[in-house]
Amino acid sequence: MGVTEIRYLKGDTTAPQAKGTKIIAHICNNLGGWGKGFVVAISKRWDEPESEYRKWHRARATNDFDLGNIQVVQVQPS
Repeated sequence: MGVTEIRYLKGDTTAPQAKGTKIIAHICNNLGGWGKGFVVAISKRWDEPESEYRKWHRARATNDFDLGNIQVVQVQPS
């Protein structure tokens, strides 16, 4: 399988206009905070990212919640 080029688009990140599967990447710290900056727009559009992030943080003693790890949350069917 060949490498696919990444295409960067400008616009409202919570309403991407490209065809096909989209990934909205967001980098954060490992303090468990949610409520300022970009996540406010995410929370206005979808409930799942905040809910899943908070669950991940609450269970951090028994999971991989740490810098460098990722959480993938699907918000719409692909």
